[in-house]
Amino acid sequence: MQCSLRTPGSRSRLLSIILSVGALVCLLVTGSAQLQAQDKVPEKREPFRLDLVPEKALGVIAFRPAQLLSASMNKPIRELALKEYQTNADFGVLGINPTDVTSITLIYMPLQAGETGNLPIKFVVVVKSTQKLDRQQIQKKFTKIELKETTHKGITFLTQDATDGDSLLFLDEHVFVLSDKASAIKEIIEQMNDRKSSVWQERLQPVASASVAGGVNMETARSLVGGPLIQQLAQRIPIWPMLSPLWERSDIAALGITVDKSLTLELIFDQEQHSQEIKQSLSGLLEMGKNMLQSFKAAAEQRGRPLPPPLNLQFKLIEEALSSAKVTQDKKQVRFSLSLNDETCAQLIALTVPAVMQARAAARRSVAKNNIKQIMLALHNYHDRYGHSPPAVVTGPDGKTPHSWRVELLPYLDQQALYDQYRMNEPWDSEHNRKIAETVVPVFQNPGSKKPANSAYFAVVGDGTAFGNKQGVSFKDITDGTSNTIAIVEADRNIPWTKPEDITYDGKKLPKFGGFHQGGYNVGICDGSVKFISEQINKETLKFLLLIADGEVLN
Repeated sequence: MQCSLRTPGSRSRLLSIILSVGALVCLLVTGSAQLQAQDKVPEKREPFRLDLVPEKALGVIAFRPAQLLSASMNKPIRELALKEYQTNADFGVLGINPTDVTSITLIYMPLQAGETGNLPIKFVVVVKSTQKLDRQQIQKKFTKIELKETTHKGITFLTQDATDGDSLLFLDEHVFVLSDKASAIKEIIEQMNDRKSSVWQERLQPVASASVAGGVNMETARSLVGGPLIQQLAQRIPIWPMLSPLWERSDIAALGITVDKSLTLELIFDQEQHSQEIKQSLSGLLEMGKNMLQSFKAAAEQRGRPLPPPLNLQFKLIEEALSSAKVTQDKKQVRFSLSLNDETCAQLIALTVPAVMQARAAARRSVAKNNIKQIMLALHNYHDRYGHSPPAVVTGPDGKTPHSWRVELLPYLDQQALYDQYRMNEPWDSEHNRKIAETVVPVFQNPGSKKPANSAYFAVVGDGTAFGNKQGVSFKDITDGTSNTIAIVEADRNIPWTKPEDITYDGKKLPKFGGFHQGGYNVGICDGSVKFISEQINKETLKFLLLIADGEVLN
């Protein structure tokens, strides 16, 4: 079966990798190599791969996952990471345990003349591991598209057939580089060949030993952002006159965060002619922050209402951070720095972890909701083509071998290649098809599932349901209205996604749904929408929602 109808668009894994890396940075710094019970700080910090950063790069940010995770103050974060690693197959860096990752370096480069993209910049990620790399695993997790070898300046890397697509470069047994643009990998190769040019090593030398180090070429940033946007921001931000010297006068802005027995933050602006102006700006911003904090506390005292304990603790932490902050100047460099001791950081983490947990739960729920949206869109595409939804059990060419509707929908979920590998003339659990069953299809996987190859989304089958006949139900048969009828439910069952098994409803006893989210579960409605059903829903109402023509139309 071939499908050329509208399908959920495919997207590179690079963006999700960058977002994951960014989330990990935030998680580790606000909290941070081994995911073990004991605290252990590595004796030596490996240098960041700043030698790979081209001179004309917009900026770079690099961090040390293993070292951050080992810090004693980050024990709650370490425990959270351990739990995530045990339950989430996608946690880590392309399958690499974060405790094995010495450093990750993200490089941002402006597009060159003639290059196109949704953003004016392109990304490169450099990963260094203590363990020998599993190249096949990394390639498989990076992209579903087959990569082929190509050569640039005498160095071989992997890329798509596309002119400027996903690309992967293995530097040695411990370091790899990836990007969604081959042109970016080529720039890295050219930088490798030009060993004399190591401008970014010099630019970030003051923060080179930090746990997290970053820098921005402010001149390049100004050229990318443009004047009109800055003028709009200047009109909307009341304190812009104080911020403008940092934006307009700086050549290089560098950031360093060191997490050890304390947390130290340094923000360094490099500019020879206007350094005094930058220092005045930073000093003014620091003083304004202190005054705003005191004003808020005074207002709270005048109202006679003490701050709630969590908010009061937050203000104490902010007050301590601001009291330790200072602005200094050494020739052309202006430095803003602050530090927090181990006890304060532990308090900060105690406040942060619950928020992180809530954010993680919300993110998982959002991913699950989007998965069902894609499934419902695929069902509608199938219906547009055939005039009915697929039956829950699809028979093979022999007219009797059963297969799942999930397999039948693969071409409508941007999985035509996987569908072509599946053998419809063999049982779902044949030796060949079992290999397909072990392939993780993200749209059928709930991010909270302990077995990623299991399905988390099921049809409700039985007389009168949206998958209640052997031919496939037509929308015109749903007389209760497609907006009042459930088609797909979310449930934690030990069922591989290729297995032709779903959840049966006999019209009397309600099955058990959910198991992934606190308080309820997601369902796909026949009109294509996705709803979150509370566990407290009236049982009779849920029964009505599961039937297509019971005459009970709900408001």
